[in-house]
Amino acid sequence: MRSIASFVRSIVSFNSPYDRYLAGDADALTPAAERGMELFFSERLECFHCHGGFNFTDSTTHANSEISQVGFHNNGLYNLNETGAYPNDNTGLYDMTGQARDMGRFKAPSLRNISLTAPYMHDGSIASLPKVIEHYERGGRLIENGPYVGDGRLSPFRSEFVSGFELSDSDAQDLLEFLMSLTDESVLSAERWSDPNRE
Repeated sequence: MRSIASFVRSIVSFNSPYDRYLAGDADALTPAAERGMELFFSERLECFHCHGGFNFTDSTTHANSEISQVGFHNNGLYNLNETGAYPNDNTGLYDMTGQARDMGRFKAPSLRNISLTAPYMHDGSIASLPKVIEHYERGGRLIENGPYVGDGRLSPFRSEFVSGFELSDSDAQDLLEFLMSLTDESVLSAERWSDPNRE
């Protein structure tokens, strides 16, 4: 187990186009990705409140952290029976605390290399990044049939940062372009992290 933990800790991903842009390479981001970055970090969309910091998550702590508390958020993914409930085997922080306010609250994951990690959300219930953007644009997911019927936008436990917003098609494309710019291709091809048993 320790060897696996040591290996995982060695995987450092800070060579994405976004990282190169921050390091001074003005051409590392496309104009669309730059516009998407402005949207991402705007109060209008609120993305950065949960996906902030160098790792694009408020769940990262390190030696120089000023805040040690890890954030948990309900993003309106479910609202069973219009009570804010989540599926029984999928209740988030509520499973540990039993407090109603913690129903559906999960840690915000890092968005680094997000283009490589589909499907999305803690339970893999959203298939693509455009669909994720639509979810947050609406301010919660509407499930109209099946066992999980409910409108996540109406959940009493939904985070204040998931309030919905309006995006033009070009804005949505710009935001997607920015999210794609968080992918570090060098991690995918580095020999030291490759499968040692590959032929």
